[in-house]
Amino acid sequence: MIFQQLTPMRDCGLRIWKSEIGTCALMVILVTAVGGYTQSRPSKPTLIRDTATAEGKEEADAKEKEKVLSPLEAEKNLKVGDFYFKKKNYSAAIQRYLQALQHQPNLIRAYESLGKAYEKNGEHSKALNVYKDFLQKYPDSPKAPDFRSRISDLEKKSG
Repeated sequence: MIFQQLTPMRDCGLRIWKSEIGTCALMVILVTAVGGYTQSRPSKPTLIRDTATAEGKEEADAKEKEKVLSPLEAEKNLKVGDFYFKKKNYSAAIQRYLQALQHQPNLIRAYESLGKAYEKNGEHSKALNVYKDFLQKYPDSPKAPDFRSRISDLEKKSG
């Protein structure tokens, strides 16, 4: 009876079928062994915590994760922002540049790109704020003269 069920499999070869059965049997044995091992081990006692304290700690941990500095994430967001900028999707570029600054707050190129994106998007006051913020934080930067000239240009346009 089993042999009759194998007849469609003969085209593929009986060896392949047997190896598949062997593999399945081996998997069943492994799963059974691992299941038995984990059931025989006593589980660790669970710590019961005050839910309000636990929730407060989880919120603090989430905020802390947001503050984690990651140069790779910053660079990735900067490159994606540059892509959006080239495609003239300035609002998407702005979001990416802001994310880059969250991951690496001292990234000069992100400030410069963010200011340019705000300018292109017609948000001159926000661009001014970005440039001024940069100059407050990094007045001795090599890019400081460029930022000062951008500020004066924007003030002339708006004034």
